[in-house]
Amino acid sequence: MRLQSKLALFSAASKVIILLLLIVLLPPLIQRVALLNTDQRLLDKKEQVFDIIQEQGIDTFISAGDDAAYGSYNLLKEEFISMEPIDPSQINNRIENSFRQVEGEMIEYRVLSLAFELHEETYLLEIGRSLDTIHETSSTLQHYALYFLVAVVLMTVFLDLAFAKVLLRPLQLILKRLQRIGHPESFKPDSLASTTSDFVYLNDAINGMMGQIQDAFRKEKEFIGNVSHELLTPVSILQNRLENLIADPAVPDEVLVKLVESQKTLHRLKSIIQALLLISRIENEQYLKNEKVDLQLLLEDVREEISDRAEAKEITLAMHVQEDLVLRQANYSLLFTMLFNVVNNAIKYNKPGGSITVSSSRTDKGYELTVADTGTGIAAEQLPRIFNRFKRNHAADGESYGLGLAIVNTVAKFHNIKLQVRSEPGQGTEFCFRFPKKHFKESAREKAAVWQAK
Repeated sequence: MRLQSKLALFSAASKVIILLLLIVLLPPLIQRVALLNTDQRLLDKKEQVFDIIQEQGIDTFISAGDDAAYGSYNLLKEEFISMEPIDPSQINNRIENSFRQVEGEMIEYRVLSLAFELHEETYLLEIGRSLDTIHETSSTLQHYALYFLVAVVLMTVFLDLAFAKVLLRPLQLILKRLQRIGHPESFKPDSLASTTSDFVYLNDAINGMMGQIQDAFRKEKEFIGNVSHELLTPVSILQNRLENLIADPAVPDEVLVKLVESQKTLHRLKSIIQALLLISRIENEQYLKNEKVDLQLLLEDVREEISDRAEAKEITLAMHVQEDLVLRQANYSLLFTMLFNVVNNAIKYNKPGGSITVSSSRTDKGYELTVADTGTGIAAEQLPRIFNRFKRNHAADGESYGLGLAIVNTVAKFHNIKLQVRSEPGQGTEFCFRFPKKHFKESAREKAAVWQAK
């Protein structure tokens, strides 16, 4: 999962958890606030009643010395006020929930009960507010608070997403640059415009590391190229001298046998040097891709070149390739070497009387060429290493040096061809070459020109 997605997921999850906690805690909290607000309102009403009594006297409510009580409530029975003389021994000042009967209906109120003395008389003042009204008010507050919290959470989530996107944009630029690297030589160091020092440090570290990798690759290529070129000359000289000695009739037979063995050794050494030199030149882009190659004609040339080897092992070589497929901006000799090596391996490690099938198919992204054989196959643990240099997946046969598939992989990368290998021991191996669609130009006129050039 990407870092930006993780940050967004964490932000959303944390806010949802906070929202759920508030949803659980909000109702009792608002209910408590509503009760405290009601209690304060009842106390304020009490002060208003005392002000009226102080200004107008107790007679406004009840006559002095009269045992009658005073009671009043509003139209909807939401609030009431009552006043009556009481025995001083019954004084109990409090605020509590209490049921009261109003016009034959039992209603629960939040009641303030307060005793006070006036003109040597003790009176009980009760002021009440309906709990239904309180609950209705608290319910309304809960709904509005919930809507507000949801809006705040959604707003903060979107703000976090936007901020994370802006904050991580330099990292996205770094990742895109790394994803575009097909080869260390194609990397170009670039500065990063960011105020986040961590990202700037990461970019500079990557630039430095890639620079070191480029130097290492360049030195390796130069070393292999120089060594291969320098070794090729003395090997060729030795080979010529051995040929002259072999041609000399005065050389004894026992010496002649040793000379022939030495010549075979020099031939193997020369083949290895030439293969390394070829890989080095391809990686150094010393070959041009300025030819238009008809794949069907190319495969026919491969079949013609290798048919004798297939017939010697009684192997059937079948080709089912579509016509009018011209690969532009390619190198014919390199593609020939690539396909020749694959078909040659399919013959070399096939069973007597086996078969090799070369087929093609179109895909949405381009064109696939498949070379399948009925050979011994390759073990699953060996597949990731089959393109390593000097890596042999079969017993030594005197001809293989572990460079054939390394050349195949190097040529495929040089032409931006994706190479996939599937194999099952005892069943055979399948090489799949995926050519990008942009590399093809299908035209009868171009095909005719290719035929004329051939």
